[in-house]
Amino acid sequence: MDEDELSAMTVVKLKARLKELSLATSGKKADLIARLMSSDEEEDVLILDDDEEDSISTPEIDDDDEVLEAEVFEAEILEEEILEPTLSIPRTTGPTQIRTHPDFPRNQWYRDGTTIATILVIVLLAGAGGWWYFSQDAAVFQTAPSRYGDDLQFTVSDGLLMADGEEMVGYLRDAAGGGLDQVCGELRIDFDGTGSASITDGSLTDLKDPADKHLEGAVMSNGPYGRTWNAVESNLNYDLDADLSGYTWSAIDQDSCSTNVDWTMRNNQLDITMIQWNEITERNLLRSDTTVDFVDSDGQSSSATTTTFGGLVGSDAISDMIEDALLPLHPVNLYDIFGLTILEEGLAGEHGDWGWQIGSTSTIGGQEAIQIHMHHIDIGKCLGRADMVLWAIPGQPLPARQVVEVSIDKSSTRSSCSFTMSEAIDLTFPEGTFTTRYTIEQTSFKRGTELLDWQQHYATRPLAGQDVPSDMDRVAWATHMWDNSTSRPFTLEQAVTCVATDADAFGAAHTALNADGYVFAALDDRTGSSPVWNLSWVSSVEAGWVRVTWPGGENCLNSGDGPISGDDRPEHARDRIPTTHRIAALENRMISSTFYPGLYPQVTTNGVLRDDVQIGYALVVPEDNAVSEWLDDFDILDGQVTVYLERIWTSGSTDHSLRVGMDGETGRMAGWIHTSTPS
Repeated sequence: MDEDELSAMTVVKLKARLKELSLATSGKKADLIARLMSSDEEEDVLILDDDEEDSISTPEIDDDDEVLEAEVFEAEILEEEILEPTLSIPRTTGPTQIRTHPDFPRNQWYRDGTTIATILVIVLLAGAGGWWYFSQDAAVFQTAPSRYGDDLQFTVSDGLLMADGEEMVGYLRDAAGGGLDQVCGELRIDFDGTGSASITDGSLTDLKDPADKHLEGAVMSNGPYGRTWNAVESNLNYDLDADLSGYTWSAIDQDSCSTNVDWTMRNNQLDITMIQWNEITERNLLRSDTTVDFVDSDGQSSSATTTTFGGLVGSDAISDMIEDALLPLHPVNLYDIFGLTILEEGLAGEHGDWGWQIGSTSTIGGQEAIQIHMHHIDIGKCLGRADMVLWAIPGQPLPARQVVEVSIDKSSTRSSCSFTMSEAIDLTFPEGTFTTRYTIEQTSFKRGTELLDWQQHYATRPLAGQDVPSDMDRVAWATHMWDNSTSRPFTLEQAVTCVATDADAFGAAHTALNADGYVFAALDDRTGSSPVWNLSWVSSVEAGWVRVTWPGGENCLNSGDGPISGDDRPEHARDRIPTTHRIAALENRMISSTFYPGLYPQVTTNGVLRDDVQIGYALVVPEDNAVSEWLDDFDILDGQVTVYLERIWTSGSTDHSLRVGMDGETGRMAGWIHTSTPS
């Protein structure tokens, strides 16, 4: 097997081959390839016939695994910290460089690895309201499974979210997209209100095949590859009143935060709705839709609707860690934790990263209740504490009361915190403290009828690999991700050819693309009289950007260029560029009315991509850091390519933006976000 064939393989498959040959599996991808090449030269053991190659056991992700747990954009104020970084695809207009991190992470993880570290820190962040079920057998406290039609109504009281310290406040300020620009030093949000949580009770007509009567209650939902599954639909809604306060900038020195000047923003309304679909057979999360509506005290409205598919990264291990950490951030059935265990005082155990202990009985609202104490183990070791107390009443499926308290501070890291996690926290977590607490109390509960029975099979369930882009269709890069569009008049190939053949017009970019350089990000613009490609390139010598305008005919114009230097300059790593599908092929999937019917009308006109929708891609390659060796086992340190759509428009007095992202290597939809703000 030659070097090109090895380079096209993933790190996981390279390591599988090394393990088969009893060779070391440590090091970067280039080291793995060199080790295999060396072994090939010495023993000729890598020339395998078809039967031998089939015998190699390599990790293979079945498309059923397309329903990896996504990061949960849950209906809590904590969500703001997670939601914005996850769908932060940058806007590029005018003769400026393309931002190099449209691959959902807020931070430029190709630069210093902070987003990879952030994944580990997200694993620690938890503490919002959950959903628990209990039933009564005489005077016995025991968990019970969910039912279709379960409906909980509750109040939220004594809510507080507080960030103390400019770096911590700055993190939240950046995530707010301009809404908190006047805040510095300290941010306090006091909130209360009401909420509801329910499981949809679907009818037979909501199923893929109404003949599947054993699945009645489930509904149809599309997954990340656009295929249709039967799923359980859960709903969570919050209607909150929120008062914001803190410090603001000095009137004398705008760069100085004044602790003597208070900033307030009172009487705001925050409405949050989240719908999740979990596939009925595998019980994995297919999709989450979250809508956040915010109305300030002046009556100004803004909103964001987010659709997400799949996990943060392509790793079951990471997804499992995130699922454990976010346990209380979304409706969770304690039947999954306790099963049929009888809850008695003194009983203790662990579930994922959470420890729990059954406390004493007490009286809540005139009824006997038993306490369940839960704490997040790793947060306690590494970032402070995250505790919950639940009061469960016999005969009721939900605790009568639930109190949550979380206090996070990176200076709270103890010696019991692992080295890897300590380094990740140090890399990514801001200085300062983050505190949240609130109480959820049930006001009513309507028990559903039919038990929710997971792991039920159905004949119309998509087969493994069905409607999934084939690996055989992926191609290796030369100087850029291949476009091959037949619908757009000015393709990426034409733009790159112009740069590569016209030294006088394109200077440094021309030199780079004729040496070892490549285009790590590109974005088109078809809104003007002449189409434009904005290219960001990097070589082993330098990096820069250039706008290539096509007025028609054979020639192109350089309509702006410049260098990319310092912290903005990405890693030059040809050996980490994965093979990818062609842009045009992924574009056709993204605008499909069958695969993504909710997205289709927002990005197409008469079935083709709208002229005001820009299409592009970005490659990000993480640098080595203190946590990269550990994360290398998860096969997420190779370059990641995202193909994305972006549309910005104004309707009446409201500005809208839509951003969509799809994995360029797998063709798996990551999600999209639609925001609207006053003009």
